[in-house]
Amino acid sequence: MSTNKDKKKKSVFKSILKITGITFLLIILAVVLIPFFFKDEIKDLALKEANKMLKADVAVGDFDLTIFTSFPKMKLSFEDVSVTGRDNFDSLKLVDMKSFEANLDFWSVVNMEDISVRSVSLIEPNIHVKVLESGEANYDIMKSTEEMAEEGTDTTASDFKFSLEYYEIVDGNIIYDDQLGDMYAKIKNVTHSGTGDMTADVIDFETETEIDALTYEMDGIPYLSEVKTDLVMNLLMEYKDGSEKYTLKENELQLNALKLSFDGFYEMFKGYDEMNIKLNADNTSFKDLLSLIPAFYHTGYESMVAKGSMSLNAFVKGKLDDVNYPAWDVAANVSGASIVYPDMPASIDNIKIVGGSTFNGGTNLDDMTVDIDQFKADFVGNSIDANFFMRNPMTDPYMKSKINMNVDLSTLDQVYPMEGEEYTGKLVSDISIEGRMSTLEKEEYDKFNAQGELNLKGFHYASDDLPAPVDIQDMLFEFSPQQLKLSNLNATMGKSDFAMEGEVKNYMDYMFNEGALKGEFKYHSNLLDVDELMPPSTSTEESTSETTEDVPTETSEEAILIPENIDFVLNTSIDKIIYDGMDINAVQGQVVIKDQEAILNDLEMQTLGGRVGMSGKYNTQNKAVPKVEFNYSIKDLDIQELTKNFVTIDKLAPVAKYTSGKISSDFSMTTSLKPSLEPIYNTLAGDGSLFSNRVSITGFEPLEKLADAIQIPKIGQQTLDNINATFEFSEGKVRVKPFDIKMGDIKTNVSGTTSFLQEIDYEMVMNIPKEEIPGEVLRIAEQAIEKAKNIPGFNMKELPNNIPVTALITNTITEPKIKTNMKEKIMELGGDIKGGVQDYVDDKIEEVKDSIKNVVDDKVNEAKEELEKKKQELLDAAQKEADKIKEEGKKLAEKTRAEADKNAQKLIDEAGSNVFKKKAAEVAAKKVREKGEEAAEKIESEANKRADDVMEKAREKANEMKY
Repeated sequence: MSTNKDKKKKSVFKSILKITGITFLLIILAVVLIPFFFKDEIKDLALKEANKMLKADVAVGDFDLTIFTSFPKMKLSFEDVSVTGRDNFDSLKLVDMKSFEANLDFWSVVNMEDISVRSVSLIEPNIHVKVLESGEANYDIMKSTEEMAEEGTDTTASDFKFSLEYYEIVDGNIIYDDQLGDMYAKIKNVTHSGTGDMTADVIDFETETEIDALTYEMDGIPYLSEVKTDLVMNLLMEYKDGSEKYTLKENELQLNALKLSFDGFYEMFKGYDEMNIKLNADNTSFKDLLSLIPAFYHTGYESMVAKGSMSLNAFVKGKLDDVNYPAWDVAANVSGASIVYPDMPASIDNIKIVGGSTFNGGTNLDDMTVDIDQFKADFVGNSIDANFFMRNPMTDPYMKSKINMNVDLSTLDQVYPMEGEEYTGKLVSDISIEGRMSTLEKEEYDKFNAQGELNLKGFHYASDDLPAPVDIQDMLFEFSPQQLKLSNLNATMGKSDFAMEGEVKNYMDYMFNEGALKGEFKYHSNLLDVDELMPPSTSTEESTSETTEDVPTETSEEAILIPENIDFVLNTSIDKIIYDGMDINAVQGQVVIKDQEAILNDLEMQTLGGRVGMSGKYNTQNKAVPKVEFNYSIKDLDIQELTKNFVTIDKLAPVAKYTSGKISSDFSMTTSLKPSLEPIYNTLAGDGSLFSNRVSITGFEPLEKLADAIQIPKIGQQTLDNINATFEFSEGKVRVKPFDIKMGDIKTNVSGTTSFLQEIDYEMVMNIPKEEIPGEVLRIAEQAIEKAKNIPGFNMKELPNNIPVTALITNTITEPKIKTNMKEKIMELGGDIKGGVQDYVDDKIEEVKDSIKNVVDDKVNEAKEELEKKKQELLDAAQKEADKIKEEGKKLAEKTRAEADKNAQKLIDEAGSNVFKKKAAEVAAKKVREKGEEAAEKIESEANKRADDVMEKAREKANEMKY
């Protein structure tokens, strides 16, 4: 009995183990197989959703879906993820990251319904945000419901559902480039994470951020420069009916050594916001504040001793709506402070800083104050003492300021580590300013006080980073309400010398009202050695491929930009410039800087054995892709020297490096530029002419192969006299118009094209004297003539003294292909039966020519009428095309205006009821509309010019038509 029972128990237990084992095995199989089955389906779903919703190109590399490391969640991983812009942001990657990871709810994936995303991770993302001056932003890539409806896109709810609990960014880099707001930020190596139930009504949200280097600039002024930043921010976010409240809990912001925290809340109601935020800086010291100044933080900061009391207080409190602003009070006070470095014999003492801004709240921002009551320091007998006050900043700013300095620069190394730098000289200033901006605008200069001088004498600066020391014998600025006058500046740097004088007007309006800064200067140099001042880079990296795209790819290199709101005239004379080994002499001309353009007026110089004249402009209104427009006049320049010193010549005329002699040329060109200022060759366009009394060509492969093809060796090396050619270049090619040369005794007409990729397509029509023809070829032709004379009825002529031969030269400069019709032409002229018959017929026609003269005259008149008809048809077709171009230009201009207006209104709408944002948006919107109008006018102008060009070319073609 007991045995049977035991057996039964064992059997049941065995069955349970069996079932359990099978079940466990099935679970293991499911864990293995489910990712395999659903992997492609989820990837396709994710990409489908992205492309459905985005106005950008999304690309991914490898893709993985696993459950082992994340059970009970399923881990989704996309490798090499990028989001690339379109249209104005073509080739610019908004996001380019190593991988994107998301944890999904396991059972929601199995059911393929409401796939729940629990957490996301961005691994090593590079994020580049860009806002153009028009207000268009590359992050604005979400399609609206209306846009998706127009495309016929399914707008039903996605199977993805976000119930996010955690997100993170690991080792990211971010660039924020806002050209409209003139703001720029760069974040290097950021790690950021956030936790909290994002679907709850009350969220306890916790974040941590670490940044290796934070840089922030606004209006060209750097506020933070590569600052190490740590931020712990805990928020209580409460979402109620009619309000959203954000309460600051534990938080700490550390900028280098400066530690700050904030207390309070920000609550948003319908139509207005309420806030009460206070800065807590109790643990901040004067030395911590100095850590934000790169000169101190990056030079022995840890060993530096900084003493003195410091207070830093700030709060913002009150109501914010369409008319009201909250109150604020920001105050900083440093007193009795000093700075001393351990190895320095002296210290910076009596440092005192008192400043701040206040506003009592309400509707009138004109009541705010901006004060720097004192900024003072003494060291080694030197003193700096300055202050600044401003009232009524929104209507008619009243300013009062004094800047007094008396500094012996040779004493700097007694208080501050120079690290390879050396200063001497005296800097003295006694400047005072007081008055209202309106008096300057009305030119009531007697009511505005601006006086004093800034004088630098005996200045010497040497640094390991400079190729040569800088010496300024004397520099004097004189202040008055009307202008800032540079009375004199005499300086040297290495072998180079500079002398300049002039005046700057409107400087107060430029500093405080963003008006245009105007000035006119005279600049003279006896010697400007650019090779010494700007030595070649030590980098050996060179481009190995031809780049012809319209917009340069993203690089760390930035173009040289012409500043906005600058209106300068520089009258220049330089006796000698040394540049890249060239001597350039007697430089004279005028440079005008205005509207983000540098304009050259009648610049002339002597170089390379000849003379160069130049005019044109360098335009950086499009900061990403500068443009140049230049007219050149070259007289008697040495070709070899020109080729060695200008790489562009090899693109435009590759034959030049095989040529010796002197040339003269007049030509004009336009092109877009890469940030390195190298032309983007397929945008290069222009035309011109070239003349030379005599040039010699040796080693030019196309000529040498032509010589082999027609068996006339001396053609391979040529000396050409009186070359007079015209050319044009566009769409990546130089087109040489037909011109005549003489290669020895061979009269030749040349025409064709050379691409910037060195592809060639030329036609040479040569009139070759009979005595130049190779003997064997000539013997065969003469034998053919003798045979033809024996045919009854034929009256064959002898082989003419000159044989017209056409040569086609194609493929590339280094591997040319030659095709000629020389043998065929000689055979034709030397006894071809077909040609002989034609001669015979021609003789017979001559006999009856008089009898049909009247008929011929009638046909001539008919031909004239037909020609006039064809000319008119040509002009009518051109007029139709010109009208179409103008109409399309007008439509595009109107579309541009409408788009600018739409973007402007969008900025205002997005600002909402926040008055600060709204005011900034209104200013930005105005700028967007102005830029839109400028662009529209330019479009219409260019369209009209293109239409006029179409008609002009049609008239030229009509005039060339002959009957």
